[in-house]
Amino acid sequence: MASPKELVAAIARETGVPEGTVIQHDRNLALAELRTMGGRGRAVARVTFEDAANLLIAVAGSRNVKDSAKTVRDYGSLAASDPLVFDDDGKEVRRGETFGDAVAALLEAVPGDRDSYRDPEHGSVDVYLYGPNPSARIEWRVGDRFDRIDYSARNSSRTFADLQFISKFTQVTIGFVGELVAGD
Repeated sequence: MASPKELVAAIARETGVPEGTVIQHDRNLALAELRTMGGRGRAVARVTFEDAANLLIAVAGSRNVKDSAKTVRDYGSLAASDPLVFDDDGKEVRRGETFGDAVAALLEAVPGDRDSYRDPEHGSVDVYLYGPNPSARIEWRVGDRFDRIDYSARNSSRTFADLQFISKFTQVTIGFVGELVAGD
């Protein structure tokens, strides 16, 4: 399991966002109780997959660092058009009814198959965050199979915004960050 400092360094390295910016996002999430807290030294907090998902969402979706917690609350609670379904030794596991849980589930699942995130020819996962009206999409491809799940706000009174932004991260970030959190 990784410390918050290790998680910050990995997300900065994989996304290309300056480490100081990721540190501030992490600090904002900790203050808003959206990241596991702990002490210092041997009592330092160990991050969870949910902590890593929250930090990825904050880094990818925040237009301003001061909005980290609001971004995580807005995007993390987006409802899925369909949940993610994983095969766990013949048992069907359903996750991702919210965008935050889906990102956490991907962080847990993708590192199990290193080839799939280190070689895009083997398979791909693309995670998109759209704004300023929060919505998201997860697309994946494995061999000939392709699917996507859209995430949108429940009962939202969306306003039209002519200026749009799209942030994207892939199985590369998901794989390396998930591997770090899993402690492999």
